[in-house]
Amino acid sequence: MDPAAQVEDLKWSTVHSLLFLAFSIGTGVEAYIYSLSYIATSWVTIPRSLIALLAVWPPLWLLLGGAVSGPLADEVGRKKTLFITIAIYAVGALGLIFSYTYITILIFIGMLLFAAGGEYNTILAATHELFPRKYRSRALFLELNFTNIGGSVAAIMALLAVSSISAQRELLGVTLLLSLLVMYIIRLRLPESVMWLESKGKFSRASDELEKYYGASPEKDSLVRPAKLPSIYFRIAVGGIIGWAYTAGFSLIVLTLGPYFFPSLTDWLIFIFGIVAFAAGFLGLVADRYSRKRFLLVSAILVVIFAYLFIPTLKIWLTDTFVFWFLFIGVSVFINIYFLAEDTLKSEIWPTKRRGLYLAVVRVISLGGSIPVIFLAVNLPIVSYMWLGIGIFSSGLVASAAWYVWGIETSKGRSVRIWDKVNKT
Repeated sequence: MDPAAQVEDLKWSTVHSLLFLAFSIGTGVEAYIYSLSYIATSWVTIPRSLIALLAVWPPLWLLLGGAVSGPLADEVGRKKTLFITIAIYAVGALGLIFSYTYITILIFIGMLLFAAGGEYNTILAATHELFPRKYRSRALFLELNFTNIGGSVAAIMALLAVSSISAQRELLGVTLLLSLLVMYIIRLRLPESVMWLESKGKFSRASDELEKYYGASPEKDSLVRPAKLPSIYFRIAVGGIIGWAYTAGFSLIVLTLGPYFFPSLTDWLIFIFGIVAFAAGFLGLVADRYSRKRFLLVSAILVVIFAYLFIPTLKIWLTDTFVFWFLFIGVSVFINIYFLAEDTLKSEIWPTKRRGLYLAVVRVISLGGSIPVIFLAVNLPIVSYMWLGIGIFSSGLVASAAWYVWGIETSKGRSVRIWDKVNKT
């Protein structure tokens, strides 16, 4: 009898609602901190040569956080890892409130980003294991969509206190602490991943967890797995490239465009992107009705096409604000749809026992690969800067096409356990 077989076929319950709420707040906080890192470029006066350092600070520490938490979550569990990241968050938030120098801001933002990288990695892994397969894709799409709200909330807080750097820093820090308190209270009522417990050979505890939180008993596993799965190397390559295309491309179009070329628009760019992307993200409600392969490929094509429109209209949008915002809003919609598809795919295609590790590997590739791009972009003229963004998104299109041809379908309620080697009985 297999507890994981029962977990995937449960009806939606109060536990799933709490999981969804906790993970949605978690992804929102991750984006809040990521955006805060760029907002902080205005807190102290620094030479342009050092702006690039602050610009690469977020992907660097997110990378490190994910690299540590991935193996950690595989070893000690998803639930314990999420409590560890909350503790690190709290220390970083308190430190940020009392930071008055460039060095201390870097240190505590780095700590927050480290926790955010670990938190996000664990949420991606846990969502596929904790939600019934009928709902897991929709749940993850909508959880990820809260990253847009997190960025917008950070921008709103910054805009409300724009007249005082000290007030802005304190408001952002206190808001984060309140969010952490809510997260902690909710997570006290959440289960450990039954699939992870099984993968560690803890079948008795997996059955206990199933009964305690879901009121259910193990059932016989009747899962039919595909005859052949894409190789692990192909999955790592595709996951790393589609993730890098989003991370580096999003950073150029949304986050560093302000600090590098339009400093006065930085907060507004983050805010507008978040609101527009959040609205577009409700496509996640129908995520499981359509092919994940096709969803990813079409969104990648639309991102490249709309990003290209910035090139022939360059002279117009540099002087016409309406045209600029029209193009920016359009590309924001498609970037977010692509983000939802690529983050869902790259987090579901791994065996349960090593999901945290492999997910961390592809996120290290995507985040680490964005660092040299951000450094390179600081010295580019605006035309070359835009071409660089288009080239990066095009690499994501190529990887998406490769998965469309040689990958397998993962949506429409398909079990995430197909990636495990053998049936458990």
